[in-house]
Amino acid sequence: MAKHVLLFFSTWLLLFGSSSAQVDTIRTYLPGNSGRIPLIELNFGDSNSTQKKPFILFLHGAGERGDDNCAQVKVGLPIFIETLKLSGIDEYIVWAPQCPANERWTDVDWKSTKHTMKPQPTWPLQAVMKAVDSLVLSNAIDTSRMYIAGLSMGGYGTWEYIARQPYRFAAALAVCGGGDTLQAQKNTTTAVWAFHGKADNVVPYQNSVQMVKATKKVNKNVHLISYPDVKHGSWNRAFAEKKIIRDFIYSKKK
Repeated sequence: MAKHVLLFFSTWLLLFGSSSAQVDTIRTYLPGNSGRIPLIELNFGDSNSTQKKPFILFLHGAGERGDDNCAQVKVGLPIFIETLKLSGIDEYIVWAPQCPANERWTDVDWKSTKHTMKPQPTWPLQAVMKAVDSLVLSNAIDTSRMYIAGLSMGGYGTWEYIARQPYRFAAALAVCGGGDTLQAQKNTTTAVWAFHGKADNVVPYQNSVQMVKATKKVNKNVHLISYPDVKHGSWNRAFAEKKIIRDFIYSKKK
């Protein structure tokens, strides 16, 4: 067995092995214009059930980039899944794609407070978007309960995705990210919870403030959760917010 496969299963047992929830795991790849995107699919609950399940797309941060198809589930996602479990949520599907090394979900300067969304997504984000479009057509999921969550680089990816396809997700969790405030006003329907540490020394706190303010002009269901003394690791607090996570997973597209 390849070394990276052993690493994956060791990591999986460490992160999720103590959970009592039934979960089927699939490791695969999504095709892209400039390569392939590693993907981990987690199917919680009865995988043989014909009942459609909620779907969560999880976008990792810059530190988890690569091609091991493992690192993208290490940060943030274990806390998120544990909070879902504590909230009594045990039937859902998660997609955790892995952005290749030296690529990005969004083509922006993370340290800047001004961003302009490019005409086309980066090829990794485009590959994910096309795959989600195909998944919707397969009728395997509850299309009224589709969600997106991302941290840091994935927070930027979350804001961009819901700007490009405001019709796709019922709700979004954007953690310590940012984006193009002009494009944010395209999101008239997706509920958003943005989280950011005020002491963030990697991505300016102002980025989330600006995105929430811009989106609120067209969408009242947008919220900013600030952590005064937290630096860049605000996902540890964000994904443990039990009430918010419950509201998030019960959001529906009308």
